[in-house]
Amino acid sequence: MTQNTEGTADAEAGRTGDGTAAERLPAVLAEEMARELRRWRVATVNYGVTYYLSRILLIVASAVVAADQNLGDSKSEWLIAWVPLLALAVAVLTAVDTWLKPQQKWRGFMESRDALADLVIQAGDGMTSREVREKFLELRRQHRERNIF
Repeated sequence: MTQNTEGTADAEAGRTGDGTAAERLPAVLAEEMARELRRWRVATVNYGVTYYLSRILLIVASAVVAADQNLGDSKSEWLIAWVPLLALAVAVLTAVDTWLKPQQKWRGFMESRDALADLVIQAGDGMTSREVREKFLELRRQHRERNIF
């Protein structure tokens, strides 16, 4: 197996280096970047859904708990029985929201995802695999510092 100075097996695979970013980068690096991009995309969606659902549930449950005295003479009287459970749900959701910080993580994962997608584009524009690897490692380090807490 012959390798060029960038550490790829282009000669054996018949690639000239004029192809896509994935063809120019070492296979391991391209696969790792693709895997990380997939993970960050999924996490972005998960934290976005978590953030909006928790906010909606907190607003609705808090409104019912706050209006419990006024529900007695309305068509929503059946909600009065749920007030203690909803009050507990509000307390738990507030604690989980404070602990997980889904809005901050959602924003951080979006930024990391976009930065990695941009790096893939830059790699396709002729960046050397060494530069791509260094920037990828820096992106990963920044992502862990900002978003994994």
